[in-house]
Amino acid sequence: MVTTETFRIELGDGHFVVGDERRGAGPCYVFLHGLASVRAGEKSTSLLTHAAAAGRGFVRFDLRGHGESSGRIGRVAVSELIADTIAVLERTGPAWLVGSSLGGLVGAYAAAARPDLVRRLALLAPAFGLMPRLRERLDPQGRLWTSQGDGFHVEERVIADALALDERGLPARLSVPTLLVHGTADETIPPVVSQHFFAAMQTPHKQLWLVPDGDHRLNTAAAEIWQRLDHFPVDARGA
Repeated sequence: MVTTETFRIELGDGHFVVGDERRGAGPCYVFLHGLASVRAGEKSTSLLTHAAAAGRGFVRFDLRGHGESSGRIGRVAVSELIADTIAVLERTGPAWLVGSSLGGLVGAYAAAARPDLVRRLALLAPAFGLMPRLRERLDPQGRLWTSQGDGFHVEERVIADALALDERGLPARLSVPTLLVHGTADETIPPVVSQHFFAAMQTPHKQLWLVPDGDHRLNTAAAEIWQRLDHFPVDARGA
C-alpha cells in the first residue's frame, strides 16, 4: 500500500481544501475527481500506484463541497473550483493534470488560464456541455441528480456562474498537450461531446482515445490511460 501525507490549503473567507500527496520526481500527477465523488476513488488510487512505481510525485484533493474540504455541494461555483485548482498547482509547481468528469471540465479551464502550471493534461469523460445546460438539468425542486443517484439543490449563484463560463471558446484557449479519453458507452456525457471539443482544439499536441464499450467512469481503462499519458508524444515543454 502506498502511503501519502495529508495537506490543507487555506483559501480565505474560512474556506479550504484538503488533499493528500506522495512526494517524488516532477512533474507530479495532480488528480481532480468528479461530481459528488471524493479524492480517494478507484481511478485516483490507480494513478497513485502508477506514480509510486514510476517514482513520480502525486497529489489529489477534495474539490470544495466534497469530502473533507469546506463548502457544500450545490453552493460552490465552478469558477471557484477552477481557482482552487490553480491554488493547488501553484503549491505543486508545473504538473501533469488529470481530471475526471467535472474534474476534467475544471482541469481544462485551469490549464487554459495557467498553462505555465500544466505540462500535460488528461481529460477523462470531461463534463463539457453540462454547465451551459445546468438549469434545464434540474428537477422542479431545483435539484441536480448525479449518475450515482445523489440529488442536491443548486443555488442560483452557481447557475449564473455556470452560464457565464465561456465553454464555446475553451478549446481554442487550450495550448497544453492534451489527452482526451471518452468511453463509447458513456450514458452520462455522450462521447460526441468530446469529439466536438477535440475537433475545435488548436494545439498540435492533442490525442483522442475513444474507449470501446467504456462507461463514464473508465475505471477498467485506467492503467492504459496512465501509460498513454506517460508516452504522450510532445516536445520538451510537456516533459
